Amino acid sequence: MKAVETAPHEYMANYVYSGLGAWFGAARLVDATGSRRGGFTLDGEEWRVTLSYQESGLAPPDGGETPDGTRVDFDTLREFRLNAVANDEVGERKGKALIQPRWRGLESKEGNSVARPLWDLGDAVNVRVNASNVEFDEIETVIHRAAGAGTLDPMYFTDRREEYSVVIDAARYVRLDRDVSLDPMYFTDRREEYSVVIDAARYVRLDRDVSGAIHSREGPLARMGHLLESDRSGYRKLVQDDTERAGYYHTVTLGPKRVREAFPDHRVPKEFKHYYARNAESLPDDHPLAHPKVEASYQSSRWDETLRPVDHAEITDELEEAILATLNESGLPTQPLDDDGPGSGRTFVDDAYFEAETVDRSRVLPLNLERVESDQRNVVVRQLADGLSPVEWDSLKTLVADGGDVSPAEIADEHDWHPDSVRRGLRRIEEMVVREQGSVALRSHHVAEQVVEALDAAREGVRKAMGTAANAVQNAERASLDERTDELIAFCQANGIHIDEREAHLRVRMGNLADESWSELVTRLKRYWVGAGRDPERLKEAVSHYRDASGPKIRPVRSAWGKGQTLR
Repeated sequence: MKAVETAPHEYMANYVYSGLGAWFGAARLVDATGSRRGGFTLDGEEWRVTLSYQESGLAPPDGGETPDGTRVDFDTLREFRLNAVANDEVGERKGKALIQPRWRGLESKEGNSVARPLWDLGDAVNVRVNASNVEFDEIETVIHRAAGAGTLDPMYFTDRREEYSVVIDAARYVRLDRDVSLDPMYFTDRREEYSVVIDAARYVRLDRDVSGAIHSREGPLARMGHLLESDRSGYRKLVQDDTERAGYYHTVTLGPKRVREAFPDHRVPKEFKHYYARNAESLPDDHPLAHPKVEASYQSSRWDETLRPVDHAEITDELEEAILATLNESGLPTQPLDDDGPGSGRTFVDDAYFEAETVDRSRVLPLNLERVESDQRNVVVRQLADGLSPVEWDSLKTLVADGGDVSPAEIADEHDWHPDSVRRGLRRIEEMVVREQGSVALRSHHVAEQVVEALDAAREGVRKAMGTAANAVQNAERASLDERTDELIAFCQANGIHIDEREAHLRVRMGNLADESWSELVTRLKRYWVGAGRDPERLKEAVSHYRDASGPKIRPVRSAWGKGQTLR
């Protein structure tokens, strides 16, 4: 299957190497010559290198010797910055390494412990890595080259301790090549059991004329935020900042539990982001920064597990699949079309580090939002159809109005019910609520929106409107929920069809189809569509998206028996 190749953006990690050789080597160079400058070539690209220092705030070991017997004859301990920047027009491809000493019992000048608890590696160097637009697995190569260019032996950076090293941030892209001389061998023995990835991110850049499908009110970012999280459990953070322009900065962050609901095969907590550069509005259309990025990043602070540099492939796969699924959910192609280009309805925009190249992928995952949304809708519809007791209605009204931590006792006090009656009522509607440690909340924002509409309908005494409102989030244009509409919904769900009605022309997204079944499926869809009282001309003008054995395809519904437009 073909798909656009994402690019790396920001990356942060701790790489740990045995011994203090890299730290001593940097200290000798700086003591002898002050700040150092150099350069190297990697894969035909020139890089500029600087070596400088900063005060560490660390205390020398007692008696001038570490617990493992290494002499440290410095009254003041420094940390050393080894920075490499690619010599291109943008200057944003870079790798930065902060070289820090570590030993058992290391303390700050104030007497606070600095080395992590139970540090058992002994004398070592922690390299705090910050990189931008460099492929994750190539960052250590950049450090090697920079070490040699700054005459700091790269061999210091070859024995990285993976069990102590941690990735702190990452995003994608790179190229490198040439001789070096701050001995690179110091950086060849990375200790994987100490090395840790902290954050990592990948991105694509979209044309601003099509990116609204990502950040719209009914787009995948908002839907992930509202569907996949209980009001008070797990972790969800939704940011929608349109102060500068529509879609200026929209993010949703999901912990591992909610990520698995959207991507059953994934485990890594993630942030999904649509954002523009500052002053993008003032840039001409042919400038890449006039167009937004869509990015996915690893959020290490959102779980208790640890990913290490040896996990780069897993991180990259999950971030790429998350980006492609977000595009797919928005109705956007996951690779450039044959006519993709400026002025031709393009989807992707090249920049200095993202080239919108097409690569082979084993799969493009769908988001599971339709399933989650359907399950939550069915719960509310079933509960409302079965009827609610007065205590259940009162409980729902309080949960909708409060929005904070509410206990059954507080609900009972507000409506003059016995607390046991409230608890029994909450148990009867447990599919709509979450009860934990004496508090109760609605199960999700999606459920809350449906309940709000149903409560409004109940206050007006319009029983039929209750059913309509309970399904309003599924389709804002639906005026009633009659039997034929139910049949249309059931048909679409059974056949994996999603109809996007947010734009002037419908988008009909299907799953994996045999080519010969497409026209039959469209014909059946038309029958259910017309039977539900929908406009047949609107469906006729729709565009369908599906996949067959040859890959993704786009076809106008009116040409059911014609040749589809194959993506390159």
